[in-house]
Amino acid sequence: MIITLIMIYLLTGCSRAVHTLFPPVSEYNETETKILVSLTAGAYSTDPEKCVINILPKWQEWFVYKTRSTTCDVFQNSCSSYIIRSDIIKKIIIVFRGTTIKKQLITEGMQSMRTMRDFFNAGMVNRYFFKALERIWPNIEPLLMDPMFKSYRVTFTGHSLGGAIASLAATRTVIQKLRTGKEIKLVTFGQPRTGDYQFALYHNAHIPFSFRLVHHFDLVPHMPPCKKNVSYPNAENSKSKLCLTGKNGSPYHHGIEIWYPYGMMKGAKYYICLGKPTSEDFNCSNSLTFVFKNYSTYIKDHQYYFNINVSHLIQANAKLTFGLSTLFEK
Repeated sequence: MIITLIMIYLLTGCSRAVHTLFPPVSEYNETETKILVSLTAGAYSTDPEKCVINILPKWQEWFVYKTRSTTCDVFQNSCSSYIIRSDIIKKIIIVFRGTTIKKQLITEGMQSMRTMRDFFNAGMVNRYFFKALERIWPNIEPLLMDPMFKSYRVTFTGHSLGGAIASLAATRTVIQKLRTGKEIKLVTFGQPRTGDYQFALYHNAHIPFSFRLVHHFDLVPHMPPCKKNVSYPNAENSKSKLCLTGKNGSPYHHGIEIWYPYGMMKGAKYYICLGKPTSEDFNCSNSLTFVFKNYSTYIKDHQYYFNINVSHLIQANAKLTFGLSTLFEK
């Protein structure tokens, strides 16, 4: 049973003050997002510079400023990121890689079953994601602190595990006053729940441009499961319940979900999910239920974003047997 929970979770006291600074924005830019997902796929490459050269406009003169791969847990699994910079348009993009091997996936799942840990008095977050950021942060912080680049706006992005680390990095950047929330963009793909409700309140109040893309039936954004409002009557699907708000210490999403319910081909319809509960809009992907017999579809939807194979882990382990579990039914 424990192994089943692990594999499903990630296919892939101090007081905490909350300050309402910025309202969320809904100006989703699909063109920019398609560039970012390509850069995210490049994080799985040993040479991301080729992706940078082929994807971004030549006149902007983007270059790979720094790459970093480090051991991020006791099992010697690695976490990676790379930073690109354009001195022409004064922008920085920080890209985080997702899970790459099955052993790392299992470790993430084990950590997700443990209690969360405090994140600089801003809420509670997943232990594994926190530790991963701690290992990578020394590669990021010097550039953000450098007075020469203080005016450069920063975009954080990543897929799956990489998306979770990106969201923590963006939030930490604001906490340490390295940038204001309006100088930051966060765009993630197939991101698992990373923090708790209190963290979501802090993040949403401080980083208005924060988007989480969800492709159709991608299962990972629904892991680890949030606490459910069991008293909520749902006439259409009695198995689907909305997330309970105000439950600190249990997983809860932050940012604005962008849901593509019909695939991600050119011109595909998407929803900007601004309904209730905030960041867990029950009119979007959180209304779905998951059944075991369709798990291969869920895996594929996590692997592909805008028809780009973002995750090589899922391809290599597409025939993993998860076992029967009611966790597939929300």
